[in-house]
Amino acid sequence: MLAIGTFAAFNDFVFLQNFFQGETRTYEGMQYNFASFGYSGNTTDLQAGNINASLVFSMNELVLNMATEAADNRWIVNVQTVWLDPETLLEQANYTTDVFMITGFEHDHQRLNMTLSSPLDAISGDAPRRRLTESLVGALPSTGQVQLI
Repeated sequence: MLAIGTFAAFNDFVFLQNFFQGETRTYEGMQYNFASFGYSGNTTDLQAGNINASLVFSMNELVLNMATEAADNRWIVNVQTVWLDPETLLEQANYTTDVFMITGFEHDHQRLNMTLSSPLDAISGDAPRRRLTESLVGALPSTGQVQLI
């Protein structure tokens, strides 16, 4: 038997899904409130390009307002997929951690689908409101000759 929980954090909103309806859980020092949402996960094509992931929420006015602000301001979302003990539902190990930028959304009268994509643009070396700098990541290579030792 397998149990998986998903924790999503962006700006002032931190949510968890699966198994914890009506609960607040603490994971890695953050308080997560239950929200019914789905996470499509992150995939990559053969050329290493990111294929968009998504978060899907039940449609209501609060979610619509949050998605509008998130897409307009290109919020960054951290999504952690966690293995849970099937008997106790206690967190056992972090399976994946993905960082995305919310780039848009679409909705109908039942659900809202937030489009997630990489916050970095590998082609131009630029990202909306994000740029790799030495102050953020440490020393950066000054030539195209990078070796992994």
